[in-house]
Amino acid sequence: MKFWFNPTLSWQALLLLPLTALVLLISQGKRLRRSTRPYTRPVLVVGNLTVGGTGKTPMIIWLAELCQRHGIRVAVVSRGYGAKPDRAFPFQITEQISAKHCGDEPKMLAQRLNIPVVVDPQRHRAVNFVLAHHSVDLIISDDGLQHYAMHRDLEILMLDGLRGLGNGCLLPAGPLRETAGRLKSVDFIVVKQHPLALPMPYELARLTAAIPLNSLGKALVQGPVKICSGIGNFNSFQRSVVDLGYEVIETLSFADHQLISPEALANNQWPIIITEKDAIKLDLTRYPHIYVLTIAFDFDTEFERRVLASLREQIHAKSHHHTGTL
Repeated sequence: MKFWFNPTLSWQALLLLPLTALVLLISQGKRLRRSTRPYTRPVLVVGNLTVGGTGKTPMIIWLAELCQRHGIRVAVVSRGYGAKPDRAFPFQITEQISAKHCGDEPKMLAQRLNIPVVVDPQRHRAVNFVLAHHSVDLIISDDGLQHYAMHRDLEILMLDGLRGLGNGCLLPAGPLRETAGRLKSVDFIVVKQHPLALPMPYELARLTAAIPLNSLGKALVQGPVKICSGIGNFNSFQRSVVDLGYEVIETLSFADHQLISPEALANNQWPIIITEKDAIKLDLTRYPHIYVLTIAFDFDTEFERRVLASLREQIHAKSHHHTGTL
C-alpha cells in the first residue's frame, strides 16, 4: 500500500493504528515461544522487516555462490509462497517440478544454483528434511525471520534503501512485520541500493543488472521498451532497467508472484523486459521478443570476509558439539 511508505502518517495509517496492537502482541508472543533447540548444522536466515521486495533472492544467490567457492556445502529451505503443490510437504525441487507447484523463487534458486532446495511452509520440517537426506555444512532459509519455530544461528536482515522502514508502523498501518527494535538483534543488515541513516552498522549492496537476454541468448540493444513483472517492488525493477540505458515506454505491474497474462506478453512494437522470477514460470521459446533482466549483488571484500568468518565459526561449532538431528 502506497501510504505505508509516506514519511508522515496518512489518514489511512491513523485509522488502522489501533489494529497494530494486535500485530504487536502476536509478534511478541511468537518471539517469546521461539525455538531454542539448535540443529546439527547452522541455519542462516535471510529475511526482512518490511513487506515487499528487499532483495532476499539476490542475497541468497550471493551467499550460496560464496559458499560454493569456498567448499561449503549448502542447501536452501523455502516456504514456497504462492505454490500450488501436487505432493505432500516437505519436498525437494527437481527439474520435473514446475514453478506452479513449488513457487517461483525456490524454482529459480534451484535452477540457478544447482543445490538442494526444499519447500515447506513449516520450515522446521524442511530443515530436518535437508539434514536427513543431504550432507550439508549450512542451511539458508529463504525468508523466515519471523518464523520462530525454526531455530537460527545467524540472521541477515534486508532493507530497501529507498523505502526504508516506511512510516515506521506495524501492519496494517505500516509495512513493518515487527518493531524497528528488531534491527538490533540481527547479525547483519544489508541495504539495497541507497544508504539509510540507520543508528547501527549496515552493509550497502551494490546492485548490478546484466543486459537483458531473450531465449535465443540475444542481447537487447538500448532503446524503447515495455516492462512487465509480478514482483513485490516494481519500482526497483524499473530503476534497474532505466539505469541500463533503456527508455521505458510502457509499464505493466502484476501482484507479487502473479503469472504475467498472455495478453500482456503479446507482441507489440516494443521489446518486453521481465524479471528472472517471471521468466521461471513461462515458456520463453514462444516469446522471442521477451528479454530477461538478471540482477546480482556485489559487496566489498571486507564484508565477504566477515560473512565467511561467521559461517565458518558456526560450522566449526556445530561439527564439534552435535552428533544427531533433532
